[in-house]
Amino acid sequence: MKRIAGLASVLLLFACTGGSHWTKDGVAPAAAAKDFSECNSLAESASRTDSHINQDILAARGKDWQDTGMMSTVQQNYSAQVQQKSQDIVFRCMVGKGYAPGA
Repeated sequence: MKRIAGLASVLLLFACTGGSHWTKDGVAPAAAAKDFSECNSLAESASRTDSHINQDILAARGKDWQDTGMMSTVQQNYSAQVQQKSQDIVFRCMVGKGYAPGA
């Protein structure tokens, strides 16, 4: 059930951000794409530590989760958490630059 709730929140956040479609009055599409790329880079950098921690945990506890059949679920949960954090960072970064999510 937690997995479904996590996935739903990731999808909701992605829907709220409008993917890569952001609007700001007076900004050319190329400038908006550059700002979006910068925010994605920031999110990737910030999420990298979490990904490495998750990999370490999987390496240490992986056999336990494989033995119980939970490995795939744990991996999916970790991936969803990192993705959600990354999308949140992009959203906040773009809003901070004065953009609004668009269609």
